Amino acid sequence: MLQRLYGQLPDFARPTHPFMRYSLWRKARRSTLLARLLRVLAVLVLAGVLIFVGWVIATNQGQTPLDTPNPLDSVFLVLYWPLVGVQLLLRLFALSSTVSVISGETQRGTWDTLKVTTNGAKLLMKTRWAAIFYRLWAVLAMILALRIFFIVVALINLSMFQGRYLQLLLSGTTPFGPPNIDQNLSDVIGVIIMAMMMTACLLAPFTAIAFDAAVGMYIGTLSRGRFIGVLGQLLLIVLRIGITVLVIYVDVQALSLGTVFGPPSTGAPPTLIADNPPLAWISAFASVAEGDLGLSLIHLDRVQSLWADIDYGALIGVAALGWVLLQAAFANLFVYLAGRRAAHADKI
Repeated sequence: MLQRLYGQLPDFARPTHPFMRYSLWRKARRSTLLARLLRVLAVLVLAGVLIFVGWVIATNQGQTPLDTPNPLDSVFLVLYWPLVGVQLLLRLFALSSTVSVISGETQRGTWDTLKVTTNGAKLLMKTRWAAIFYRLWAVLAMILALRIFFIVVALINLSMFQGRYLQLLLSGTTPFGPPNIDQNLSDVIGVIIMAMMMTACLLAPFTAIAFDAAVGMYIGTLSRGRFIGVLGQLLLIVLRIGITVLVIYVDVQALSLGTVFGPPSTGAPPTLIADNPPLAWISAFASVAEGDLGLSLIHLDRVQSLWADIDYGALIGVAALGWVLLQAAFANLFVYLAGRRAAHADKI
């Protein structure tokens, strides 16, 4: 089965490719049994801490019970913030790992040899980019499994109210809810949008990491000298953290929420963003696309807020799928540009 899966990948991304074998073997050689055991222990401790933090946030420090129509929704509420944190760490890892590809090979004395080898520099850039997914496969598999679980929970919830939950979500919304359009057409559009939202949610972690790794690699080809490379790496990390925090915070303001998934703040004055429909839409889209990477799209309470409180909010999921596909295209573009620059000895 794995052989069939690997057969669908480009040659440079297969574990049997010489460059990929070299990249993976070099990482594995430096990892001792004790180091691997300590890493597993650290991951388990970190997971426990993150779950506890998620429970504290979801229950307002234990003061608010997790009261949801479907008990399985409680899992989402507890794991939302831990998953956002883990996804951010993965993106930071992807950025920092690829920025230093050229400087690392230069330190090992192999860069000059690779540059004069036919397509050597290009293949190195491509394989190092693809190797990120091999190094993160366990965490990515966990994230994917949880997202599939949340989608199953969402599908179960959609069967509530005699299967009319989707109609209730769309009713009165702009532009796809009755009375704006016919009920039958609204149902069809709702099913299509739900499918697109779930697809975006499954793809988003992979395209986000691919994009960040590609951007980091391209930036690495622009820097000259170790100091500039380290400085650029730090700036990228700060920028990534800033973007994630900002878009989530602005989204909270857009919907006037006390917490991301809590009830509206009682008596809270409308915010500037909430009073401006275009800004509210853009803020919510940015949070979905760059904040939680589509997690909000598979929690129906959150979907209800997006669709009911924001004009054309139903299109946020469609736009999120478009953004995911655009990220994948830009990731390929930046990898190509990085390989092209690296292939010219006079550029680096």
